[in-house]
Amino acid sequence: MDRLAAMEAFVTVAEAGSFTRAALRLRISTPMVTLHVRRLEENLGVRLFNRSTRRVDLTAEGRHYLAYARAALDAVATADMALRPGAGVAGRVRLDAPASMGQAFIVPLLAEFQRLHPQIILDLTLGDRGTFFRVDGFDLVIRVGDVPPTDWTTVTLGTTRLVCLASPDYIAQHGQPADADDLARHRAILYASVEAPGGNPLRLRQGGRTIRVRSPAAFTSNDGAAILSATLAGLGIGQTLEMLAREHVEAGRLIPLLPEASCLRLPVVLMGAPDRIALPHVQAALNFLTGRIAWNLDPA
Repeated sequence: MDRLAAMEAFVTVAEAGSFTRAALRLRISTPMVTLHVRRLEENLGVRLFNRSTRRVDLTAEGRHYLAYARAALDAVATADMALRPGAGVAGRVRLDAPASMGQAFIVPLLAEFQRLHPQIILDLTLGDRGTFFRVDGFDLVIRVGDVPPTDWTTVTLGTTRLVCLASPDYIAQHGQPADADDLARHRAILYASVEAPGGNPLRLRQGGRTIRVRSPAAFTSNDGAAILSATLAGLGIGQTLEMLAREHVEAGRLIPLLPEASCLRLPVVLMGAPDRIALPHVQAALNFLTGRIAWNLDPA
């Protein structure tokens, strides 16, 4: 058995969620991918996947083995690159970030990252993952909010406020809320998630404590950029991270509301997988994210 080929087939199936898609990525036949995985399972003495006609899922053993297989493949790639003069650091870095933050801050600097590290492939996943700490399969993740206990390396990039905003047109038609009770009578653009598909209440600070205001929803979305666009269009009062809205506020396209109640500050954290953080290509991506990107965070 070609152990490296089998491990590469296993990792590719795990990432693609399909033997057929894995075969396309590897440019080999689907039966060959199946053979590699079957021989690897026989050698290990465990099943790595639960297979059905519709989907392929990792078993508990498969999830455990995946991190080690990725590390082994990356180590081989790094060793190969070390013998190529001037090639620099190489490898694949899997980064997960909220969609709005990724689009606003990471994507515009991908060309610079590639110029600095042409042999590193940044595999960027953007979107709402439902729960804060669903980090399976990633080397680095960016999250907003308090970090639960974890063995992941955590770097706090800074803090940002959760702010309520409205467009000048909305205010001209409906006025500004005077307080939290008044806010509950305005139409709102709410953040929806797997846990709260109907939209989360607006969060404010009042009397030293966090309160939640349930305003009637004009629009819900699990994407911060969509909430920001709907707020700019005057659909209602939106609540978003100040780091995402700062340029619109400074340009007068959005008006901050209830500033005395919009003082809930949230940490913005970059987290690294404990078994991956020391790899040179992961360190290169971490250093770029912490040192090259202006995140529009609160002043230190």
